Amino acid sequence: MKRVIIQSMSSIVLYILMAFTVASFASTVTHSLAAIETGAFELEFNLLPFFLLIVFFIVWTIYSFRTRPNQQMSFGQWSIRMTEFSEVDEREALITAKATKAAYVSFSISVPLSMLTFFFYPLFQAAWPTYPVFALLSTIVIANLVYMTTWIRAYTR
Repeated sequence: MKRVIIQSMSSIVLYILMAFTVASFASTVTHSLAAIETGAFELEFNLLPFFLLIVFFIVWTIYSFRTRPNQQMSFGQWSIRMTEFSEVDEREALITAKATKAAYVSFSISVPLSMLTFFFYPLFQAAWPTYPVFALLSTIVIANLVYMTTWIRAYTR
């Protein structure tokens, strides 16, 4: 159970860092385009989100590889698997199936709700141009949280 919690929370942190990196780049492009329209060219990029993303990804990869359940698996084999799906025995396989189903249901609810908010996006596009990135982030984070909580609830029963 500990591994599922750590992997799920790490995935959420990774998604958040990715969203802030993309949002930082998008705001840089937006400001650069505005500067070009005024006749001046200015390019300024915040490297902190990108640096944090890379550092976290490296630390997460090393930790996940060292704590993998099948120690005989090579890095190449391990790196193409989904590490959140813990299926050591039949019970965990059933718990994973139940948690995956719950995450799918939450995703199929949160995506249409997120899409409905895009009707109002033109009203606040100038104030929050990176809203689509964070709308996508919220749907992914919600699905991950539902997966993790369902997995924990089923495991502790």
